[in-house]
Amino acid sequence: MRNMSRREFVAGCAAATGMSLAAAVPTFGMARRDKGGRKPPNIVLILVDDVGYCDIGAFAARLNKTTTGKLYYETPRINQLAKQGVMFTQFYACTVCAPTRASLMTGKMNNRMGMWDAYATVRTTFEKTRKPVPEGCDILDNNPWDEYHYKNTDRGVSIPIAATALPDVRTIPQGLAGYHSAFIGKWHLGSHNHEGRRPGDRGFKEVLAYFDGGGSGYHRPFRAYAARTKRWDKPGPDLTPRQDYLSDDVAQRVNRFLDDRAGNHVDEPFFLYVAHPACHGPVQSRADDLAYFTKKANTPGLIGHKSPKYAGLVKGMDRSVGAMLDKLDELKLAGNTAVIFISDNGGHPGYTRNTPLRGGKSMLYEGGVRVPMIVRWGGKTKPGAVCDVPSDVADIYPTLMEIAGVDYSDYKADKTTDGQSLKPLFSDLTNEKCAYSRDEFYQFYGKLGYKGYHNFATWATLRKGDYKLHYDYHGKVELYNIAEDIFEKNDLVKTEPRLAHDMLVQLTDWLKASCNAAYLPKPNPKFNPKGKLPYGPYVPLDQLKASLLNSK
Repeated sequence: MRNMSRREFVAGCAAATGMSLAAAVPTFGMARRDKGGRKPPNIVLILVDDVGYCDIGAFAARLNKTTTGKLYYETPRINQLAKQGVMFTQFYACTVCAPTRASLMTGKMNNRMGMWDAYATVRTTFEKTRKPVPEGCDILDNNPWDEYHYKNTDRGVSIPIAATALPDVRTIPQGLAGYHSAFIGKWHLGSHNHEGRRPGDRGFKEVLAYFDGGGSGYHRPFRAYAARTKRWDKPGPDLTPRQDYLSDDVAQRVNRFLDDRAGNHVDEPFFLYVAHPACHGPVQSRADDLAYFTKKANTPGLIGHKSPKYAGLVKGMDRSVGAMLDKLDELKLAGNTAVIFISDNGGHPGYTRNTPLRGGKSMLYEGGVRVPMIVRWGGKTKPGAVCDVPSDVADIYPTLMEIAGVDYSDYKADKTTDGQSLKPLFSDLTNEKCAYSRDEFYQFYGKLGYKGYHNFATWATLRKGDYKLHYDYHGKVELYNIAEDIFEKNDLVKTEPRLAHDMLVQLTDWLKASCNAAYLPKPNPKFNPKGKLPYGPYVPLDQLKASLLNSK
């Protein structure tokens, strides 16, 4: 009989005791104090919602070769954060909310866990339908084809199974041994507040307030709606004074937490994950912000999308983040606190514009997945620095482990993890030493998209070096050189068919090897090739690959 690995042994113990594997696997090492005896740095991770690359002034101005003063949207506090830290200009999230959150929390490509959808509803989970759970899937997975009542004759592939909750894998707070971990905001990883899948079940010691739906109303906070629920799943204790606008409420709750840590827990480092609800719909801004941007819309020559309501929503988010940063300064915590700011996907095309980037939320074009990312860590990041090295949201987990100084060798030994630490790039902005070795980034979005925004069925991409391949499982590809064509206007498939073929093979082979087959498309037996074909003619994968090889 062969010897069991450590992980197999722990898994067996977990099964025997009914304990989850994530809970059973002990943390490896406590956060280490430096040579001067100082405690490890605090970490504040701010993930904003549906905020596009060009919604943030520092990024929009750089991309448009202008100044922030010439932009319609205003984000002065986040612009200031960018001047104090490192801007990552080629940082990728996923197409929609939940996949990004899953990848961020685990360091894994989202579809390894079947988390490619935003699961607006969960009526068809295996738990609710009592259908057999496919091998390797979760009882809280569902069938989006049934969930969304898709027409089942107009495409050659069927929609795969999708997860509605984070599976039993190690999360950031479970890896940050010795840290007090707290959470506030939009969780969206628990199949709508499912027992055992809430933030407190996944390693967070303190939950300030949270909801598990898609979007929350901004007026009368915690008494408005979150997705299909009437209240936040855990609203948290009342504030005094009570805030009338959600972004202001979130800032006050965060600052109350910071006051408590600075006053009563000086020697214990903390990790605070602020999953900010803004700027997800509904688009609701504070009255004073709305009046200001309504007037500003008449100013000639300003650059950017001009929606007073959305601009006010962005301004409220920026003010909220600024209040948190001010509190860190006030409490003298900023010097030993790493602050990371990210958006979870591109701006929603119904509310804002990501131009000159192509596309938006729910699309794998740059406007849907390239997001603003900033790291400020006193003494470790250079003020005003810019890093153009491509990276993605799976890198956050290992980056935080290295910032904290904890042992995460189990993560690095796990072949199902994808991220690498970005810490070497803080000082080596161009990656000359090649300490960060990722150069290939895979994305998968199984949802059939939003009508009117794009004409892809089930969509996957591979970014490899300067090139990016788009693959529609209905049978088409697009290829772009992102270094020369960031706007994805010049499709190179006809001039570079062999490269398109090779990247298509690499993309589909990797997905097949890395993802449960249940989470990937399969031929649709009900497809009617003679009916209406909104996605064009169906071309099976092998036929598509052959056509690329024979086209030149």
